Amino acid sequence: MSRVVEEGLSKIMIMDNVFYNPLARFNRSVGVVFIKAIGKIIGKQSLIISDAMAATGVRGIRYYLESGSIEKVYFNDMSKYAYKCILKNLSLNHMREVSIVNSFDLERYISLYKGILFDFVDVDPFGSVLPYLSPIFSNLKRREGFLAFTSTDLMTLCGINLEALKRKYGVSIIKTDFCHELAIRIILKNIFSIASYYDYVIYPLLATFENQYIRIYLRYRKSPSKIDFRNIGYIYMGERGYGYISIEDVEMLDITNVRLIGPMWLSRYIDLSFVSVMNEISSRLFEEPKIGSEYKLVGRYLSKILIDDTSIPYIYRLSKICQNIKIPQPPIRNVIDKLMSLGYKAYRSFLYPDGIRTNASLDDLIKILREIKR
Repeated sequence: MSRVVEEGLSKIMIMDNVFYNPLARFNRSVGVVFIKAIGKIIGKQSLIISDAMAATGVRGIRYYLESGSIEKVYFNDMSKYAYKCILKNLSLNHMREVSIVNSFDLERYISLYKGILFDFVDVDPFGSVLPYLSPIFSNLKRREGFLAFTSTDLMTLCGINLEALKRKYGVSIIKTDFCHELAIRIILKNIFSIASYYDYVIYPLLATFENQYIRIYLRYRKSPSKIDFRNIGYIYMGERGYGYISIEDVEMLDITNVRLIGPMWLSRYIDLSFVSVMNEISSRLFEEPKIGSEYKLVGRYLSKILIDDTSIPYIYRLSKICQNIKIPQPPIRNVIDKLMSLGYKAYRSFLYPDGIRTNASLDDLIKILREIKR
């Protein structure tokens, strides 16, 4: 049994034995904008890209049809059903001449094509991305390029099973109100570790959480001298709230009355200048008559990201704090304005509608919440 759905400019045949996730439609639209931004940033409109775990091929097909920045797409999926489905969908979208299709496990596929100078490789597995990091970084041919990774194992990443999290990701956490923030930073810590082993430095450009998956976009460069271990460290929780410290400085921390969360990525995972380019591109795509509806939500999402600053690696959830101290939650804008007027850093989190990042202590934040309430 099969049916055809339209997504963006693509027509995709859906077959019973091949996975297609309609909830990832937004994810794929963001990916199109990301690729157009790559082309603009590096001044190249003939990218060679790889959809390395392609399933129906919808991601790579939309990338080609809607970005206008791609010369050739390499598709791969180890499923023979998916392989046949991709071929049919390429014919349906008149892309056979600009595509190459394979059916291997990821490690063999990447090793066979390591001579191809992929500008961008997209890895979109079901479950954890961890098993695929080493095959990717060990076979990259380019000295620099772009990667995207998806991870859907949020039950583990959010600490539902603490032993599994420690065993698989090498991280210890405690219960917080911002587990998706931690999930992003946990994945990045593991990407950093594997990339470093192969002498690559990573530059996160964008990370998102949507519909029970984490999505990481980054730039890499082979430059072992630029690998900075100060990007890795711990968030800690004490009586005065949250703080953070790099792994190189952790011995200086008095851990008598604090609890450590990590190790994980501490630095920014949003490159605001890159996302600004993406936002401009999404605005132009929104004006396209055939696909504008695909990019309306993308523009709104990127606009939220642009007012955040992920250099503060933890989040306070105002609704939770106000519930604990038994006061109504004041407008989040008022709280941020008050914090900034007192000289604190304060940003609205794009991950949580009631979340703020601030270097103020928890006591000072509670004091401000009480004052605004009055």
